[in-house]
Amino acid sequence: MSLFDAVLAGDLDAVESHLSAGADPNPFDAEGRTPLMAAARAGRADLVQRLLEAGADPELTDRIGESALIMAAAHGHTEVCQWLMPHARADDQDLARTLLSGLGITDLRLDAPPPPDNSFRRKLASAGAYVSGKLGDDGATQRLARVLRSEKQRKP
Repeated sequence: MSLFDAVLAGDLDAVESHLSAGADPNPFDAEGRTPLMAAARAGRADLVQRLLEAGADPELTDRIGESALIMAAAHGHTEVCQWLMPHARADDQDLARTLLSGLGITDLRLDAPPPPDNSFRRKLASAGAYVSGKLGDDGATQRLARVLRSEKQRKP
């Protein structure tokens, strides 16, 4: 069972096991989604919280540009939105509020703690993508390119 499978099954113990064993919390599937996005879409605040603690990047977007926050808001998962909202860009926050207000939800608390600094993880992922690219694995290079694109979108 992969980290994605554990998240999709809603198995917190299996997710914890993968993360404790050093699994990357930011892998992408074929649609460019991460485990955090899958947990947010399913409304699993416990999984979202654990993935954030493990260094999952809440600002990554899938192939169509949706972040975990947008997925959670589109499905009306307010508790998940409360965890993700403080980490989102202003435009994602605005869109999430609009989506939630369309569902009749107008008040969100923003008291979730920020995710830990994962700059070392980012450098390690960059080095891994470079090596994978040299070995002919385009998947890791594409993942790094998406991370870099999301970082460019964040900067004013």
